Amino acid sequence: MKKTIRKFNPKVDDENWSILFAKHFQDLQSLNAISSMWISGFSKLGMDPSKRPYAKDLTKALSEYTGYEFVQTKEDVILQQIDWYRMVANFQMPLTNFVRRPDELHYCNEPDLWHDVMGHIPFLAEKEYSEMYQLLAQSYISAYESERNDLLTALDFIGGMIIELGLIREDSGLKALGSTFYSSSEVFQAYKKENQKVFTEEALYNGENYDRHSFQGKYYIIESMEHLFEIIRSVNKKL
Repeated sequence: MKKTIRKFNPKVDDENWSILFAKHFQDLQSLNAISSMWISGFSKLGMDPSKRPYAKDLTKALSEYTGYEFVQTKEDVILQQIDWYRMVANFQMPLTNFVRRPDELHYCNEPDLWHDVMGHIPFLAEKEYSEMYQLLAQSYISAYESERNDLLTALDFIGGMIIELGLIREDSGLKALGSTFYSSSEVFQAYKKENQKVFTEEALYNGENYDRHSFQGKYYIIESMEHLFEIIRSVNKKL
């Protein structure tokens, strides 16, 4: 099958962005799923939800908080994990080169700017989350360079099943931690109790990982950000 050519379309991107924002924000609100950490981070962006944001403006917004640089690429491909984490460890994040269309509201099978911005950047504006993500990135790089495939399995689980698809307990209830939930209707699947699973350490090494081509159908709950730190530290100590 021929690959669809993806690129920014200035004539329609702002309109599509506005449609996406209204729909997904409404979905998240209907489930009371929005994390207080995400709200705090989003408020720091100074972003107009009716317009596609630009890398330079996002970089400027975070300069006084966690200092990430957002790098606009011409790519619509997913980086290898090691390349992604090397950028993260250098406080950088690549942004893909298109905004999904309205007919892709619920699912888009390629990485897009909507997911990058709405799923990751508000969290990266928060110091506690940034410190956690730095620890994850540094642990991944060390495991990769040490050829510790067992630990890479565990870290891939954290990166996929928690960073992309995890749920977290907050004082006001169970909230969406996973970045995927802020850009996809998969959040509805995550809030079905039969699909929720309390995290246990055994899950780290079972080889389960995030499949971006379909809804996962199983969503792990962590108790707090400190709990997530502890999970990563438990892997890091084995290096």
